[in-house]
This record gives sequence, C-alpha cells and structure tokens, in this order.
Amino acid sequence: MQLRSRGGFESVLWATQWALLSIGIVGIAWNLLKPEGWLSWLIGMVEENQPTSFYYLALAAIGLLAGTHLLNQTRPGAIPNLLTFVCAFAGTYFILRLVLPL
Repeated sequence: MQLRSRGGFESVLWATQWALLSIGIVGIAWNLLKPEGWLSWLIGMVEENQPTSFYYLALAAIGLLAGTHLLNQTRPGAIPNLLTFVCAFAGTYFILRLVLPL
C-alpha cells in the first residue's frame, strides 16, 4: 500500500465534508434533545396512543433492521456512507435555516 499526499482541492473537499458532518450531528442532536424537540414529541405521541403506538414502534424497528440487513447484503459498507450523506445533508439544511432569515 502506498501513501500519497492529498492535493489542495481534495483537502478542501474533505474539510468541507467533515464540517458539514459535524454540524449535521450537532443539529440532529439539538433537535432531538431540545425542549419540545423530536424526543419529547415522540414520547407524547406514544403516551397519547398507547396500544397502537407500541405496534408502530415495533414495526418501525423491524423495518429499520430489515433495511440495514438488506443494504448490507446488497453492498457492504453502504450504511456508513448513507449516514455520512444524511448528516452532511442535515448540516447543510441547518446552516441554510440559520442563514436564510438574514
């Protein structure tokens, strides 16, 4: 295996991807844990619709596990790439949401 140095453009792309990924992770965590965030909304939904909401949560968990298993069978290593894409997209969204009202 040979080591090679990164060019200027590749370094800029890597830094941009890393920054968007970090911002996306922070933005998702903030929206999940803030007061009146996604986690409190989900707990409220489960509390209001108790018998059926447990079935839907179980169905969602089974679907998520089946989807990850199918994706791993189809193309190994695709899940980290998918998570990177989702977090970078979320980072772009959170930056635009902050900048556009200005």
